[in-house]
This record gives sequence, structure tokens and C-alpha cells, in this order.
Amino acid sequence: MFERRQFNIKIRVESKRVQKFKDIRMKEAKAKRHSSDNKYISQEELLASLLPSSAFNGLSHLHGSIVKVYCIHTDPNYSLPWQMKHQESSTSSGFVIEGKRILTNAHSVDNFSQVKVRRKGFDTKFIAKVVCIGQECDLALLTVEDPEFWNDISPITFGHLPDLQESVTVIGYPVGGDNLSVTQGVVSRVEMQGYAHGGSELLAIQIDAAINPGNSGGPVFSSEGKCLGIAFQSLRDGDSENIGYIIPTLVINHFLTDFKNNKKYTGFPSAGFESQTMENPALRKYFKMNSKQTGILVKRINPISKAADVLKVNDVIMSIDGIKVAND
Repeated sequence: MFERRQFNIKIRVESKRVQKFKDIRMKEAKAKRHSSDNKYISQEELLASLLPSSAFNGLSHLHGSIVKVYCIHTDPNYSLPWQMKHQESSTSSGFVIEGKRILTNAHSVDNFSQVKVRRKGFDTKFIAKVVCIGQECDLALLTVEDPEFWNDISPITFGHLPDLQESVTVIGYPVGGDNLSVTQGVVSRVEMQGYAHGGSELLAIQIDAAINPGNSGGPVFSSEGKCLGIAFQSLRDGDSENIGYIIPTLVINHFLTDFKNNKKYTGFPSAGFESQTMENPALRKYFKMNSKQTGILVKRINPISKAADVLKVNDVIMSIDGIKVAND
């Protein structure tokens, strides 16, 4: 009896707090005026501005351009190279870009035997053709030859490199259901990251929006409806939460430009040398660097690279294009 009374009292106190909060917000709404027609903000307008689904509704015109990718994979058997492994199936996401092409992740169609795509609201799966795969940057281009697929579909346009704490919306077809899914978050970090599929290190954007299996290849939008990147991997080490990564538009544009110019993917350029950090004060003193000088030490040079014409082993690179290089 005592526990029930305590619980009821707590509920009444919480209800008073909620009502007090509502009264304060409504007073603030009435105090604000539109700059154009000098009218009070209505209760409906205030509630609409507070709805968490407002950003999702603002991107509803783009939902038809996001597709679900069905792939059958047949991986090679390296122990028995005269035969292939058993077929496996997977689902992921993709989206339409200009030129009647579909952009998705390379690991979504890796070692493919058959690829199909399905539009939102359609029950038909269309056969897709893999045009180009960039394993290094984990990107792939698809197309559909059936003209019916392209009816009333608009390409998604790319945006800028986002700033920290900028709001983002991830849309795709992750596990847990068959319909389109939306998660929201902010940009947490922008830096070089390891790409798990290609084993390379390229620019990536870390966000705190949920990225689950099946989200791979799905677009990530800004509040203006521009695509800021492609969801491709998340960190799952048991100790971290809500750490997902997207491929930024800088990497995407390089991939698309490379394919446009060469009719195939040729990769990203390398520096042509290996370096060592100079965080050790004794190492910097050995190379006669003062306390204000920083840089990295050249340890090995690829003999067939352009760097071999400029650099030598044990050179210290202190700046690149006028930007100082740190010791780490």
C-alpha cells in the first residue's frame, strides 16, 4: 500500500512538471512573432516545429530514389581453386544518381553472381548490371537496362563536406524490416579512417546515427536534402555505441570522375614513400631540428614513383603546400 501511494505521488509530480513545461513553451510561442506578417505563432506551428519527424518528412520526395539491393555472392575457394564456395545472399541499400546509374558499396556486390534492385513501393525486382567496382574506396556503380525502372525517378545530388555537429539523416534498408528506415544524428568526427573492405585509409566521416547491416550503400542527407555521403561501416567492439562511418563526397567524386575519364576504376594515388613519426625529442635533435620545427621522416621510397625524383631517405618533410606537418 505504501509503495502504491509513493508511485501515485511521483506520477502526479511528474505530470505537474510536464504541464508546467508545456505552459512555458506556449508562453514563449505567443511572445514570438513572424517578421513578415507580424502574427503570433500558432500552437500547431509550434508543435510542427518540435516534431522529430520533420526532417524525415522534408526528405520524403527523395525516398523513391533510394533502392534496396539484392545480391547473390559466390566467393572463390582458395583452398580448392577449381571450384567455388556455396552461394550466399545479402541485402543492402543504394540510390540513383545522374546518368541512370545506382551508387552503392563495393562489399554489397562483391563476388556477385546476380544483382537485383527494388524501388520503394514496387514489388518488382529489376536485374541490375554492375558497371564498376572500386574495392579500395568501397564503392560500386550499377545500372538497370529495363526502361520501366527509370519511370518517374529523380537522381540524388551531392552536397558539401559537413561540419562538426551538423545534423544528418541516414536512409536505407537495414535489418529488422522490409520497408525504408530512417535514423538521425550529428557529425562527430572528420578524419582519415581505415576502410574495412578495401584495407585502405581514406577520408571518412563519423556520425552517431545508427548504421546497421543493410544500411550499407544508403545515402546520408543534410537538412537541405543534399547527399553528404554513403553509409558503409560501423564500429562494433563491444565497448562503443553509435559509432558509424560514411564515405564523404570528396571520395565519391574522385571515384565517379575516375570512371568517367578512364572508363574503369584506376584507384587513388599514393605518396610513393613510407614515413616515420618524429615524436621522439632525441630523434628530432639528431636531425638538428629546433623546438619549433615539426615534420615526418622519410624511411623508404618507391623507386618507380615520382617521389623518387624529389625525395631521399632520411629527408624530413616539414610542410606540404604551405601546411605544416606535425610530428605525429
